[in-house]
Amino acid sequence: MKYIAAILSGLILIQASGHAGSLVNGHWTPAHCGAEPEPPVINTTNIENFNRSVDAINAWQDRALEYHTCMVKEANADNELITHTANQAQARLQAEINRVNAEADKVRSELNK
Repeated sequence: MKYIAAILSGLILIQASGHAGSLVNGHWTPAHCGAEPEPPVINTTNIENFNRSVDAINAWQDRALEYHTCMVKEANADNELITHTANQAQARLQAEINRVNAEADKVRSELNK
């Protein structure tokens, strides 16, 4: 049973690791969304340049929304992976605590006879 759980955990980690972003110095970045789009500069020198700026803004907003969607999806996958692995680690540790306590209780009972 332990081996099956370990294998399943490994498979989940392998699958989820394809979504894992990077956490460096408290700053998380997605791994598979590309670079965050840089906002365009608004050119106010004349109406034609301003209109080109508006076109650039619209294109940037489309890219920013795609990036945002990707980022949220990846962050959710990372959160699920963290929760899953943390819960497994806690369960594994609790099982080991229970095993050691049961073993100690058994020895204590035998020694008290």
